[in-house]
Formats: sequence, C-alpha cells, structure tokens
Amino acid sequence: MTKKDIWKGNSIENRKARWQALWALEELPRPLWFVPADPMLAVPLDFFKKQLSVKDLFHDKDVQLRESLKFASFFENLQRDFFHDDYVLRLQPQLGIGVFASAFGCAVDFADDQYPMTHPVIQSGEPASKVYELAQPDIHSGLLKDTLEYADYFRLITGDRYPIAMTDLQGPLDTAYLVWDSSDFMIAMLEHSREVHHLMRQVTDLIIKFMKKIKAHVREFVPAHFPPVYLPDGLGLSISEDVLAMISPKLYEEYSLPYINQLSEEFGGVIIHSCGNFEHQLNVLSKVHQLRGINFGVNEMSFESLYSMFGGKTVLIPHLSSASIIADYQTAYEWVEHFVSLKLPAKGIALMLAPDIENIHATDMKMALGEQSSNTSNLWKTLMFGNQIRKILKKTYR
Repeated sequence: MTKKDIWKGNSIENRKARWQALWALEELPRPLWFVPADPMLAVPLDFFKKQLSVKDLFHDKDVQLRESLKFASFFENLQRDFFHDDYVLRLQPQLGIGVFASAFGCAVDFADDQYPMTHPVIQSGEPASKVYELAQPDIHSGLLKDTLEYADYFRLITGDRYPIAMTDLQGPLDTAYLVWDSSDFMIAMLEHSREVHHLMRQVTDLIIKFMKKIKAHVREFVPAHFPPVYLPDGLGLSISEDVLAMISPKLYEEYSLPYINQLSEEFGGVIIHSCGNFEHQLNVLSKVHQLRGINFGVNEMSFESLYSMFGGKTVLIPHLSSASIIADYQTAYEWVEHFVSLKLPAKGIALMLAPDIENIHATDMKMALGEQSSNTSNLWKTLMFGNQIRKILKKTYR
C-alpha cells in the first residue's frame, strides 16, 4: 500500500496507516478527524440520559462487554455509511478514574447515578508521614485485578476482533492527588516535598509494572485511554494530567516532569490530556521527553498558542468543550470553520469531533437536567455530520 493509497477508502487498514503517518509527523493531505466513539464514553452518557443505573455497567464485566459490543456494532454501521472518519474502534476495560488509586487502598464507590467515585486513603488532617505506611501495591491490588480480568474476558469473548485499549490512566500526579486528600496534597507540595516524591515514585513504578502486565494479556494493545486515538503499542502511552491546569509551573516541573519523563522513556513517548487552561505550563511541557501529543479543549485553551510552540513537532488533538474559558465556539462546525481559516499545514493535527451540531452549552445543560436533547431527535442532521465536516475541511485541504 502506497502513501497515496491510504487516503483512498476508509478500511480499517487505511485508517490505521493514516494514524501511523500522523505519529510519524509526515506531511498529510488533510488533518485526521475522528468521532470519540469509545463505547465506554458513549454508553454511560446514554444511560444517564435514559435514567438507567450505571452501577453494573462499570462493575460487571458481562454488562460492560455486552453494552460495549452493542454500541460498537451501531457505530461501525454509522461510520461506514455516514461519518467516514478516522476513528479506530476498540474496547476498553473501564472501572473509573480510581483504578490505580484503589491499589493504594482508596475506596471506590459504584453508584447508580454517577461515575465511580474515589475516596482518598490519606484523609484530610492526617500527617504527611502517612505516605510511609502505604505498602507498594501489587499489580493485582484493588481494581487493577478486576481490570486484568475484564481485559482477559473481552479477548476471550471477542476473539481479538477489536484492539483493547488501556484502562483509565490518571498520570502520576493525578493519581497521587486521588490517594491523598486533594487540599492537603496541594499543601504538602509546598511543605512536605520528600513525602510527595515518595508517593510519586510509588505511583510511577506501579503504572510501569501494570502497563507491562496488561499489554501481555491482549493481542493488539492500544496504550491510549484518552483521547481515544489509535496509538500503536510501542509509540508511548497517554495520561490524564488535569492537575496541570491548577498548579504553578514550578510545582509541575518539580513534582510531575521527572515522572512523566520516566514513563515516556519506558514506553517510547507520551500523550498528555488536561482539561482547563494550562497555557502557563507550555514551557514545562516543552521539556517532556518524546512528547507525542497534547489533547485539550479549544474553549479552554488557545489553539493558536499551542500551535505556535508545538505545531509540526508534537501531534495536537483539539476538541470542542462546553467550558468557555478563553473562547466560545458553540458547535463543532463553528470550531472547524475557524480551524480551516488558519490555513495551517495538516501535519501533526488530529481533530477530535463529537457530533455537536447544536449549541454545546444548551445541549450539556439539557443533559444535566435529564432532558432529551434535540441533537438525538434531529437524526438526519446528526447522520450528515461527517459529510458537513468533510465539506468544511475541503475549503483548505484536498
């Protein structure tokens, strides 16, 4: 297959080859664009909308696999007949953001009406020395054992039909922030440096050991939990670093950078996701070894600022979000129209585009209130989402 051939048609092989070209920072005829259609992103939202319990969806591997396969079948048809985007379907063992924190003894509650909730094992008011009482967890500790069982079960039932993605991976700093009461942890970064680094080393070691274990359990492993990109094993891993937006560059460089670099060197690169505005951290991010990609919300972070520093050198994965901090794009179409107006090279750009065809703020408010969104009732406009995105992109890209 030649480089030109990978842009003809939308077979799974072509899509995977396009992602390979993206990570290699090759010149591309157009940016990649993908609907973030991971089943365990979409299905919980649908359950919330229908006021169905999500407890078993997270806590029962049979339910999770059944609902994931049901959605995967639905999206395969939607992608083939209408969207024609670059997303590569995968399954993901998903037990919430606290799987690694649970290995340190954090309790995780599985409720009917919300995502799994993680409670710190080092609680407010306890001395910083409590970190020394935490044993180095095993890769089968807490929910990590369940995660491996989910991965084994998914592979057993599906017969390797889909790649299996890494479970939710909060980075070392985010996980430490879950293990230790968040307010006390912030203070500890200023007053108890030794104890914070002790915990950071424990978390990082656990992530490395578990990553090696889970990849050995599946045939095709995708080491990116979010954003839901196709990242071939060996090109790194993705981590969520939402604390990135909340602390100073000095603290982030001291307490996160060394451990991110350790992960990057171990696995061949790193993709960083953060919500919020982290523009103050760009100089620190430039020190990350093999920074493979950055995922961010374009209403929260300036795309232009990120592109001016990282464009063409690191893959940028912008998405539309309802939190308006520095911009107020209200639909996916409005954001993509702005993007194409910049007339930038396509190299190193992957647009994450949910079919937000109406005002995203109003849609999210309706969802929060349990109201039916017109996004779903206006089915034809949703089906035409891919067609409209391609029309907009063709204004600048062939």
